[in-house]
Amino acid sequence: MSLRVRVLLGSLSAALIGSVAVAGPAAAAPAAGTAASARIELFAADGTTPLGTSAVHEGDRIVVHGTGFDPNANTGGLPVPVPPGVPHGTFVAFGAFAPQWRPSQDAPAESRVGQQRSATAWVMSEDALNRVPDAPFDFRRTIRQQWVPLAGDGSFTATLTVKKPATVPADAAYGVYTYAAAEAVNAAEELSVPVNFDPSPGPNAPATPTQDLLWAFAPGYKDLVKRTTQGSVAGSDGATVRGDGRLTFELDADEVDPSTGLGTVRYRGTVVSYTRFHLAEIALANPWVEFTPEGTFLSAETSDGNMVGTDRMNRIRFAQLDTPAKAGATEFTDVPARFAAPLQPSILLPYSGQQAAPVTFRY
Repeated sequence: MSLRVRVLLGSLSAALIGSVAVAGPAAAAPAAGTAASARIELFAADGTTPLGTSAVHEGDRIVVHGTGFDPNANTGGLPVPVPPGVPHGTFVAFGAFAPQWRPSQDAPAESRVGQQRSATAWVMSEDALNRVPDAPFDFRRTIRQQWVPLAGDGSFTATLTVKKPATVPADAAYGVYTYAAAEAVNAAEELSVPVNFDPSPGPNAPATPTQDLLWAFAPGYKDLVKRTTQGSVAGSDGATVRGDGRLTFELDADEVDPSTGLGTVRYRGTVVSYTRFHLAEIALANPWVEFTPEGTFLSAETSDGNMVGTDRMNRIRFAQLDTPAKAGATEFTDVPARFAAPLQPSILLPYSGQQAAPVTFRY
């Protein structure tokens, strides 16, 4: 991996995360008043039928109605993304937590790893959200992607889409859990309601994408994002991220002339890479392999800034592939690739002109 890439992302990690590492969460006593009577009820997707012991499958929706949550509580915790003194809100998550999971009882974060961000709501009053800064880092965007409004009377309604956790702690129990957000601590908001999760496919289960294009982007890229920036790389809408670090996309359209091998193969799917707290978030979506007389290129839609994810994207040629058009060929394995120059967004500039990970694709 390029030393320049390590230096850039290492510096980014230090700038965004270093101050947090030395600023531990401040334990706050449960707020007096409404938080002491916090409770949640679970309903089916219609929002009116009590969920009870009905089985839920991946892709199903659970409606969570909460009451008695104090809009002014949870002012301690990590200094980002919510500043000290501003109510940090409450996480409402579908997941599988260890038997001892409560932050107020010093349970480690690993006891709560059995949840997915996409199945977690961030409940917070609009007033508190508006007090979260949006410059120079857009912390407000980080929260808004999961935000559910908390009313002044302490009530909220959140809809969670069931997703099977990637990691499940030993002896974990599936359910909907609530606890103070961003490492604030409030025992009065640590609630759980069991859910009868059935891992077999249900009527709303998302289809498993085919893996027609495989690309690890750059050597060691996934590990770099996960370890150096304490973030992750996630796929959706036709894309997945394999354990070996390769990003996969499914075939969308074949527009290649079989007699010449020239034309474009379109794939679909979105992969988002993000640091801890989503302070940097970039996306790569819908790659194309373009067979042209000038060479073979891999293009994709990508973020036009380091913190915008899929909000603003445009298509660029990411890499040139070391394989010419071949009449009748439809499968290519471990094709060498070199990044174009310059790349965008700017966080990827150190990769410009460097060797990329090899590309495997079929159509």
